[in-house]
Order: sequence, then structure tokens, then C-alpha cells
Amino acid sequence: MIIELFESLLTPCSQAARKVGYLRGQILIKVRYRQSRRAWQSHLNRTKQLIRDATEVCPQRRKAVILGSGLLLDIPLADLSRSFREVVLVDVVHPLKVTLLARWFGNVRLVRADVTGTTERLTQIANSPRTPLPRSNPDLLCDDSDVDYVASVNLLSQLPHLPTVYLDKQHPRPEAEIDAFARQLIESHLGYLRRLPGVVSLITDIEKLQVDRDGRVVERFDILYGVRVPQPDTEWIWEHVPLNRLSKEFAYHRRVVAIKDIKAIPS
Repeated sequence: MIIELFESLLTPCSQAARKVGYLRGQILIKVRYRQSRRAWQSHLNRTKQLIRDATEVCPQRRKAVILGSGLLLDIPLADLSRSFREVVLVDVVHPLKVTLLARWFGNVRLVRADVTGTTERLTQIANSPRTPLPRSNPDLLCDDSDVDYVASVNLLSQLPHLPTVYLDKQHPRPEAEIDAFARQLIESHLGYLRRLPGVVSLITDIEKLQVDRDGRVVERFDILYGVRVPQPDTEWIWEHVPLNRLSKEFAYHRRVVAIKDIKAIPS
């Protein structure tokens, strides 16, 4: 973990994002990927292919935007860089490796942004349980007419995850209040995707599955707090935590859905 320690110290990150755990979360994903590379590969490949397929219908290819670019494990960056005049990677934290890759490609630009717009305010009021939790109303790039393609990549279910974990560690709030906050983050992101210009893809996990040694699903967990996404073009299972990684009895998979253009589906 020495490398991860140096990465934590050297990676640019706002104080609020550090408090909520976004930097640590990126580093943990990197560690989990190393541990489960083979099990994750099908999911990563299918995500990349969905993005490639979706860009084929773009009438123009000026600017592509990736929301939740992360470690780029699931992003066909080289293909996007060749196909579009500019590629914009958006995330609350950009790992050092991604910063170097962006410089190498030349037409890749990094935007460090919290797409919910709530993190700063959340850290300010977390210890004031009587202060209402912030509401998300994202508008990043909504008025950029050069945007021809946008993809929200394995991000939707993650939007409330670290904020709710952070809130649980602060002064207690009613569970119903935190759940409502989580739902609003998810619903606002779906509305945001419909307001963005261009073709807009959504790839997200929607369920966590507990799977026994025989491959039977023994329990399902809704990870979108009851919010429903539109009918997907395709779906698949992501072997997120393989058998014997956390348990000898159970694996934990994710059900992933993908929509090539959410704006083409009636709301």
C-alpha cells in the first residue's frame, strides 16, 4: 500500500472531497480491480463496447464527455480520442495516471467536478443535524452546444454511496431523511442527463445480488433507493466480488443496465 499512500498524498483533490472519501474510494477501486481483474473483465469490456456503439449514431463528433471517468477501466479512451475533436473526462477526483494519459493524448481534457454539486455544502452542514441536506441540481456543460456525446459510466448508484456513508459517521439523522437525500441525488442525475446536449448514454448497476456457491441468487438489494431507470437496451451481470474474496459461501454480483441514448426514450 506504499504506492497508494503516495498517490493519496500527491493526487489533487478538494478538501471536501477528501472528507467525504472520494480520493480513498478511487484508491480502493484500484486495489479491488487488481484483486478481481479476471472477474471484472467482461463487465468492463461490455461497458466499453456500449460506448463505442452509441457514438456510432452521433451526427457530429466534436466533443465527447464522460461523467464518472474514474480510473478509465471501463472507458475506450483511445477510440474516443480518435473519433472526437475533444474528449472531456469529468470526475470529482482524477487519479495521477489519468492526468498523465490526458497529456499524452493531447485532445483529452480533465474537469474536476462534483456532478451532484452537493459535496461542499454537505461537509459544511454534516454536523448540524437540524440543517436540511443539500439538493442536487446539476447543469455542468448543459449549455455547451459542441457536446455531441455524453456517457454516465457506472456512476448513478455511486452518487449517494459515499455521501450517505459520510453522513452516517456524523451526527445522526433519521434514516428516512438520508434515504430521501440519496433518491434526490439519483433522480436529479437522471433529469440532468436528459438536459444535456447530444446523444447521452447511461450505464449503471441497479441491483446487488448475493449468489451462493451453486450460482443461485439468494438475495437481491435495490441500490437505487427505489428509483427506476428507463427500459435498457441491454443488461448484464458484473461479478463484482467473486466467491472467496469476502466469503467462502457467497459471491456478490451487480446487475448492470445500459441505455445508448436516454433522451430517445420517453420520460
